[in-house]
Amino acid sequence: MNRSDRTAYLMLTGMAVAFGGTWVAASVAVDAAPPFTIAAIRFGIASVLLYAWARIANRPLSPIRRGDIPIVIGLALTAVAGYNWLFLTGLTLAPASDGAIIVPGLAPVFTLILAGLFLGERLGSRGVLGLAVAAVGLLLVVSPSGGTDDRRLLGDLLFITGALFWGVYSVLARIAHRRFDAVSTTLYGTALGTLILLPPAIAEGGIDRVLAAPAGALAGIGYLAVFGTVAAFVLFNLGVARIGAARASAFALLVPVIGVLSSVALLGETLGPFTLVGGVIVLAGLWIVEHRGAGSRAPSPTPSADPSRA
Repeated sequence: MNRSDRTAYLMLTGMAVAFGGTWVAASVAVDAAPPFTIAAIRFGIASVLLYAWARIANRPLSPIRRGDIPIVIGLALTAVAGYNWLFLTGLTLAPASDGAIIVPGLAPVFTLILAGLFLGERLGSRGVLGLAVAAVGLLLVVSPSGGTDDRRLLGDLLFITGALFWGVYSVLARIAHRRFDAVSTTLYGTALGTLILLPPAIAEGGIDRVLAAPAGALAGIGYLAVFGTVAAFVLFNLGVARIGAARASAFALLVPVIGVLSSVALLGETLGPFTLVGGVIVLAGLWIVEHRGAGSRAPSPTPSADPSRA
């Protein structure tokens, strides 16, 4: 392993840690502030930091034309406004460990299905197998027989819907990459998403609650913006630049592992046997989907590590 590879692996591991930690940070934050407000603050801060990084790194932003506006609106509605409301609301109903398994496990599955339907990307036999394996694992995670009450089941359903939103976003992002680079795609989505989130954030009166929130909740919001958004994005893209998107995608497997372990260690959550076994099976399905072979993949641009995934 050469020095460049080692550096890339450290960067991508850092990305996975940053993403995985968002489940704990968000769980702490939603105890003190409502979802729309947390999301608006998160992406408002992140937009400023991403823009500053683009300027410092001398990465020019792609111009927006009139025909690009619908795709930018789609990016903002799915990955920023829609997904984050589902993600944060789900955390008020279900354990963070559920979301840490469901969202990273199902988002690639939904992406694969939607890319096949709308972009003509081939699923392949390994892709079908991966979908089936992940579905079995998901059923175990959310199975009522595994101790899931109605409140937790609703939270898990919100996580599943959030994963679907992420799948839609991923397809839109692939289309956007035909016009924008990764930095522009992410920045435009987060900036417009912040504007979309502001009215419901004001309506829910969340600012007063944020001002009265304890230090731990404020630290959680700060973590979501700085580490779970900007740092994760920068580390992922720097890692991809060194070893390529295909090899970097394997590090997605670390995100649910870190999310679950941090939820257990820092939030005191417990994993029942169904959740634990189901999580392992979901990971196996994700691995099969991510490694289904170059022949089943249509060429696609380098993906952006958008922070809205976690």
